[in-house]
Amino acid sequence: MKRLILFNLIILLIIISFSSNNTFLTYSLSKNNQWKVTQDAYIVSEVLFGDLDLYYPQDMYIYNNKMYIADSGNARILVYDMKNKNYEEIGAWSLFTPSGVFVTDEYIYVADPGTSEVVIFDHYGEEVKRIGRPKSILFGKNNKFKPKKLVVDKRGNIYIVSEGSSDGIIQLDKNGEFLGFFGSNKTYFGFLDKILDIFYSEEQKSKLLSRIPRPYNNLTIDKKGLVYTVTRKSGGDAIKKHNTIGNNILYLSRKNGMIDEKNFVDLAVDNSGRIYALTETGLIYEYDSEGRLIFSFGGRAISSEKNGLISVATAISVDENNNIYVLDRDSGLVHVFTPSIYADLIHQALDFYVQGKYLESKDIWQNVLKYDGYINIAHNGIAKAYFQEKNYELAAKHFKIASNREGYSEAFWEIRNSFLQKYIPHILAIIILIYILLEFKIIKFKKKKIKSRLINDILYIKNLLKHPIDSFYYLKKGTHGSILSATIIYFIFALVVVFDYMGRSFIFNLNTSERSVFYVMFVALGPTILFVFSNYLVSSINDGKGTLKNIYIFTAYSFAPYILLQPFVILLSYGLTFNESFLIQFSSLFIIVWTFIVLFLGIQETHHYSAGGTIKSILLSLVWILVIILIYSIVFMLWDQIFETIYSIVQEVLYHAR
Repeated sequence: MKRLILFNLIILLIIISFSSNNTFLTYSLSKNNQWKVTQDAYIVSEVLFGDLDLYYPQDMYIYNNKMYIADSGNARILVYDMKNKNYEEIGAWSLFTPSGVFVTDEYIYVADPGTSEVVIFDHYGEEVKRIGRPKSILFGKNNKFKPKKLVVDKRGNIYIVSEGSSDGIIQLDKNGEFLGFFGSNKTYFGFLDKILDIFYSEEQKSKLLSRIPRPYNNLTIDKKGLVYTVTRKSGGDAIKKHNTIGNNILYLSRKNGMIDEKNFVDLAVDNSGRIYALTETGLIYEYDSEGRLIFSFGGRAISSEKNGLISVATAISVDENNNIYVLDRDSGLVHVFTPSIYADLIHQALDFYVQGKYLESKDIWQNVLKYDGYINIAHNGIAKAYFQEKNYELAAKHFKIASNREGYSEAFWEIRNSFLQKYIPHILAIIILIYILLEFKIIKFKKKKIKSRLINDILYIKNLLKHPIDSFYYLKKGTHGSILSATIIYFIFALVVVFDYMGRSFIFNLNTSERSVFYVMFVALGPTILFVFSNYLVSSINDGKGTLKNIYIFTAYSFAPYILLQPFVILLSYGLTFNESFLIQFSSLFIIVWTFIVLFLGIQETHHYSAGGTIKSILLSLVWILVIILIYSIVFMLWDQIFETIYSIVQEVLYHAR
């Protein structure tokens, strides 16, 4: 019996090993944009050029069933006929280090940074023309011209990525005349940069700060003539789709909301507008035409070479059948990825989606969900279909699963509009009835006196909204407030922060990173307690009249506007759409400013400071907070060394004591 079980187990393992051609996993996004393993989208069908000794190849382009490879180390362009399996060489005696290649009906364009030229060949391999550094004064005297990658549009205009060029893509006409720089990246200004702008002179900023846009790393062009670029060390907008004047029109990239990588080296676009981006480590990211991630697959070959795993990836291309070709610079191989039935279904549905045929794509998306019931892009497609059917409840449900807040907002607007049209007379009647009952005192509310001092101290927080200065006076005097009531108010404040961060409606929810409740409470209370301690230190030095107890209590009560009013803003978020988002933003900002004003008055009244002294106290308290955090960070990082030192000292003392 045991032998039979062992035999069946071996057979099962053999079947599993032969049934999967993949050495990598395919990932997609599920609810809340969480990564998950999904069905295999591509399998490795072939590995090319194991016998051609490609040396340091840099680029690849597929055109009319021919593959053109910039074989940089061998100073040539290899032309491989994908039907006949034959190959030939171009430019073996005229190129130096070709790193980019592009092909049209007439010519083969090669970017050669070694000669600082664009070299043009005909399809017989004869050199036609060389284009060197533009002579136009508009190009600039100090700009370098080292063509690394290039594409050509239907008019013959050449778009060039030059090594080290931060001004954007160099655009030349078909004769090599300079047309201008195309679509440069924006310069990033961080918070520190903005502070330095205030204190540094222009000369200091030019010497100490490097404020130049990031250069593009690679580019491609689609069948419509739109240029796509990729930038390394950029997140959220690493990939851009440029219109004719260079502006980024890729929807999610423009919003800095793409799921991307900071080490993309190349990209390709298929005939349907889907984007394929390649990282240096061999990961392939596939996006739809709006920048939504469909799949991520592939990976790096670390210990040994395996089909589909890349040592150092350098180029990616896509043919008419959606086969993906990835060029491995170190091994000189091209890995061919063929779409599975699962990927073909998604591509078919996306083709309908791009054409606006959401209803036609609905059944296909439902078939996709049979393979993977959690994939974001399928739920987004089904939601669009339901929206077109005017089934807004189901549309909202699937938009929410797909984490599409804007789509959900549109569906919710329709649901809300339908609800208001149906029930607005009843709502108005109830409001009028309540107003009449209160105005004519038909219903009277008797106020009951609360005998508990603790409850009265907690409820005293409402006085801070109307009479903050008088309230702080009585808090300092001890007529109201206590350590216990302040502690409870701190806890209530933390709960409101958690509710604000996690409890808003899906449209306005801030918890995009799935933070835990305890993390949010710590972030809310940690800086608050540091402020209490820091303000006590500052007031002790600057003749402040408040004690540590006073500061602990008045700081808690200063949160009155936020504690009492922000819950109404949170509840309001459940009735608003993106179109009314300014109401949420303005209300939240107003409440936060009000809270800081109350805190300001609390410091002023408790310590008997002037307005200037209060500002000084707050700034010094913030400095002390930074100092405490810095000291803690240093102690935390050096804790092992400190512990070993203390342990050694103790051991030495014990040794001498003996």
